[in-house]
Amino acid sequence: MGARQGTHLGPQPDHHLPPERRRRRRLTDDDPPEPTLIAHIEVPFIDVSAASLTFRPDAPSMPVLDRMERDAGPLRLSLRLLGASHQAVVATPDGLIAETLAYRSDFAPDLPEAFSQRVGSWRHRYECTVESLTVPELRSRVRALRDRALMRSDAPDLLVGVFGEDPDALTALEVTGTAPLTWRTVHTYPQYGEVVTTTGTVVPV
Repeated sequence: MGARQGTHLGPQPDHHLPPERRRRRRLTDDDPPEPTLIAHIEVPFIDVSAASLTFRPDAPSMPVLDRMERDAGPLRLSLRLLGASHQAVVATPDGLIAETLAYRSDFAPDLPEAFSQRVGSWRHRYECTVESLTVPELRSRVRALRDRALMRSDAPDLLVGVFGEDPDALTALEVTGTAPLTWRTVHTYPQYGEVVTTTGTVVPV
């Protein structure tokens, strides 16, 4: 996302439903009335940048604002939207694979460019890039993600969370493939002009 952390202050009447059946709050009166995969989330502001994020191969209990789940053969992916970033958990026949990228007061900031771990006969590969963009460049990137989410409401493989009052502060979670299982996340921090992009892959060893 961009620069927010905390519990969801808005109602969550249908978060027990699968993503395909959830209703997303419309961003403006001009947006299409049909269901989309854009969630407008109200959370307290915290001044977060890429330099304050921490990556860990774990899945601690943290406030989950929304989520998207997909099956890929024997694997099940849960992509979770957090207050300042994301969490991915993959259930494999040999145990859980997890990654959490977030602002965490219990760990020092740590944002590696790459990480790999093995669980049984499965290997998880994580990669991360940080870009510094101009205001027009960042807004163009944000608009493209929101437009894609609107167009894919009938094929929900992309979830976009827009945070608070800043329309350019968002997190996008996307399932990019199932053979092998791959996903991508995009987090924008407009007050710093930063875009953090991560990719995750789980393949048999």
